[in-house]
Amino acid sequence: MSSRTRRSSIDSQEQQIIEEKIAKVNGEISVKSYSKGKFLGKGGFARVYELLCLDTKQLTAAKLITKESLSKARARQKLMSEIKIHRALHHPNIVHFEHFFEDGENVYILLELCANQTLSELMRRRKRLTEIEAQCYLQQTISALKYLHCHRVIHRDIKLGNLFLTDKMELKLGDFGLATKLEHDGERKRTICGTPNYIAPEILDGKQGHSYEVDIWSLGVLAYTLLVGKPPFETADVKTTYRRIKMNAYNFPDHVPVSDEAKALISSILINDPLKRPSLDDILESPFFTKNSFPKLLPASTLAVPPSSSYLRQFEQTAPQLTRTATEDSSTSKHSRRTSSQTNLEIATLTKGISRGSSRDRESAPNTNEKKIASSSSYIPPENGEGPKIWVKRWVDYSSKYGLGYLLSNYCTGVYFNDSTKIIADPCGSYFQYIHRPQTAKSEEVSLHSFKDYPSDLQKKVTLLLHFRKHLIDDDTIQETKMSHPLTYVKKWLATSHGIIFRLSNKIVQVSFQDKTELLLCSESKIVSYVSKKGERNTYPLSSAMDCANSEMVRRLRYTKEVLTSMLQPRCAGTGEYRPKTTERDL
Repeated sequence: MSSRTRRSSIDSQEQQIIEEKIAKVNGEISVKSYSKGKFLGKGGFARVYELLCLDTKQLTAAKLITKESLSKARARQKLMSEIKIHRALHHPNIVHFEHFFEDGENVYILLELCANQTLSELMRRRKRLTEIEAQCYLQQTISALKYLHCHRVIHRDIKLGNLFLTDKMELKLGDFGLATKLEHDGERKRTICGTPNYIAPEILDGKQGHSYEVDIWSLGVLAYTLLVGKPPFETADVKTTYRRIKMNAYNFPDHVPVSDEAKALISSILINDPLKRPSLDDILESPFFTKNSFPKLLPASTLAVPPSSSYLRQFEQTAPQLTRTATEDSSTSKHSRRTSSQTNLEIATLTKGISRGSSRDRESAPNTNEKKIASSSSYIPPENGEGPKIWVKRWVDYSSKYGLGYLLSNYCTGVYFNDSTKIIADPCGSYFQYIHRPQTAKSEEVSLHSFKDYPSDLQKKVTLLLHFRKHLIDDDTIQETKMSHPLTYVKKWLATSHGIIFRLSNKIVQVSFQDKTELLLCSESKIVSYVSKKGERNTYPLSSAMDCANSEMVRRLRYTKEVLTSMLQPRCAGTGEYRPKTTERDL
């Protein structure tokens, strides 16, 4: 096929006419004429315009790529790959590919016209969306991704600007310029590509390659962006954005109301290990999507204004009551304890999946995805009483599903859940504190409950706490001690490529490195405690620790300082992988 471009004057305005020449089987040439309309947008080397077929009066979106930009073989090969992938796709939530042709100057790709632009324009007008709207758009995006992945296609550029809305408010995934098709199951791609705010950490790393999980990561970024109003890792500098992605440095701002179900889902998706991310079906079955009904399509009025409260109320439902468990001991409860079969199954899996061990056991674990090994601190306080009084003694990272469980040196056990709520129990298991931040509050709230009498909505979290406690603590070592209140708990934590960092509510910072060294910083006593690779223990004044002769400790202290600088910034969050300037060789 070929075409040529000519110009004619219509209604006293210059109008560009594009002619497509079509060669018939018998050798004859037919001409189809299009009127080039308004500019719709641009991306890469392409510019997109409305195109009106003068014969059929059908409007399409035309992607124009100049042949000058295709002078290199790589660029042309990339374009043909996009055409080959897109033209084979047929799904209600994917922009329909019409056909393509070229002339001496341009290549023209004709696509379904989505009259209501993209989610990017929608978010510029609305700033952020209600949860009902986010559920609707995300469900349609997942529908498109399920189709793509079933056909071995990875989109690799899921973002607001590539999600289009039709005149019926249907969501359509478009722009397959970065898409790739796997030749076989298990194949890994290594091209570094994507949009900075949405790119997955394994693409930036590039060592192990990437697969379908990069689309799931971008889906998590999309969910956060729709609900909060801006991407979780966004900064003014691309390198800083990439750095935050690698260390998973994000949080949920205090001034924006986001439900616990949404936080838990996003936290479960934005995990640096791609194998620990939920599947698309897991996401659809999460409480975020199942707690209430939501519309298949939204009214067009939501393009400009939020849906009315009366409209939202019809989808807001009280979660179904959970059935009473057969093993409930009514003599130890003053209220109705209810749980679901799903919770029981998850708890059973947790009980089976956690094993006891030391920090050295982690390296010999046959499969950490199947079996979680409890890691231990080797720190012992000096006899002179210098250093921290409370530290993390043992922990197990189950953030792929629930959160981080830990045992403190005073034998209090706690869990930092994926939704950023925390729970901490006294040594004897008589009572616990629950710590959460209400959507409208600027600071955390701490509530005290007895294990015999607590709110029913804490049932699952309490059950998880008890199972973590069972596998982290030796009951015969517990001594009755008077506890100060509120109980100390893990306020933040961060997994890095070198180890794990805990920030406790008593202002202790503890770093356990994978090479068996350990740092504990105590702001109250202004002391740094260090455990060397050989197990030697030394303390240093915090003010002069960076200048001491122990170069091994100084390097680790410098590394810790750099990580903490980012960790304590307002946008940083609980978990992730971080690779600061200090390298493994340096350590």
